[in-house]
Amino acid sequence: MIKTNIKQTWIGINLIMIISMIIIGGITRLTDSGLSMTEWSLIGGIMPPLNQNDWLQLFDKYKNTPEFLLKNFDISLAEFKKIFFWEYFHRIWGRLIGITYTIPFLFFLARGMFDSNEKKIYTILLFLGATQAFMGWFMVQSGLNERPDVSHFRLSAHLLIAFIIYSILLDMFCKNTSKKTDKPNYFTTKYNRQIINIKISVFLVLLTVSSGAFVSGTNAGWAYNNFPYMGDNFLPPILLEGNSYSINKLFHDIGFIQFFHRVLATITLIYVLVTFFYLFKSKLRTVYFLSALVTIIVVSQYLLGIIMLKLFVPIHLGLSHQLGSLILLSSLIITKSEIIKRRAINRPSF
Repeated sequence: MIKTNIKQTWIGINLIMIISMIIIGGITRLTDSGLSMTEWSLIGGIMPPLNQNDWLQLFDKYKNTPEFLLKNFDISLAEFKKIFFWEYFHRIWGRLIGITYTIPFLFFLARGMFDSNEKKIYTILLFLGATQAFMGWFMVQSGLNERPDVSHFRLSAHLLIAFIIYSILLDMFCKNTSKKTDKPNYFTTKYNRQIINIKISVFLVLLTVSSGAFVSGTNAGWAYNNFPYMGDNFLPPILLEGNSYSINKLFHDIGFIQFFHRVLATITLIYVLVTFFYLFKSKLRTVYFLSALVTIIVVSQYLLGIIMLKLFVPIHLGLSHQLGSLILLSSLIITKSEIIKRRAINRPSF
C-alpha cells in the first residue's frame, strides 16, 4: 500500500506538471514567443540573462531570425523580454518535468517497485519524454532558417506527444486507484463495445487536437470567422476550384486546415454524444454522472470553438479551448476506468 501511495503521488505530481506545461506551451504559442530563443543547450540554457549586456546579446541573435526580419522588425527590447520569458519558462518547466519523472523512476526501478507491465509502460513514457524534448527543439529549428513561423506539422507532433504522455499517465493513475467492486452489476453484453467506443472517442479527441495545432500553427483560425459557412460556402475555396490538388497542398491551405478541424470536431462531438447516450442506459450509477459530465464538456468545447472563431481567436479563449480538450480527454479516460472498475464479476450468459 505504501509503495502504491508513493507511486501515485509521483504520477499525480507529474500529471499536474504536464497540465501546467500544456498551458504554458499554449501561452507560448498564442503569444508568438516560441522563436525568441535561438539556441538550445541542456545545461547552458538553464541560466537566464542576468544583466543588460546578456539581454542585448540575446536580442541581437533574435534580430537575425526570419520572424524578426519579416514580422517583428519594430519590436523593442522590452517587448522582446516579454516573449523571451514565456519560451524560457516553457523550457525550464520541461527540464523540471524531466527531473521530476526520471529520478523517482530510476529509484523505483532500482528498488523493484514496478511490476513487469508498469516497468514497460513507464520506460516507454521515459522514451516519449526524451522524444518530446527533441521534438520541441526540432520544431523551433523549423522557424529559424527561412520561414517566420514553426512548421505546423512539427507543432502538431509536439502537442500530440504531450497529450499522449498525459493520457498514459492518467490511465495508469486511474488503474492504481481502482478497486474492483464485489457487487455484480450486469453491465455485461455491451461492456466490450462501450469500452471500445470510448477508446475510439479518445483517438478522435487526439486527432482533433492535432488538427487544432495545424490551425494554431498557420493562424488558420483567422481565415474564416463565420459558422457553419466558410465565407459564402460550406467548403473552403480549394475544394470548390475543381482543380487537382495534392495532400501536401491541402494541408498548407489555411482554408482547408480550418475546414479539416471543423469536420474532425463535429465527428468527435457526434461520436462522443452517441457513445454516452448508450452509457446512460447502463446500470452503473457512477456512469450516469460521468456520462452527463462528458456530454456537457464535449458540447461546451464545441461551442467554445465556434465562439472563439467568431471573436477572431482571442488569446484567453484559445488557451481555454486547448485546456478544454485536455479536460474532455481526461473525462473520457476516467469514465473508461470507472466502467472497467465496476465491471460485472458474475456475468450472465447470453
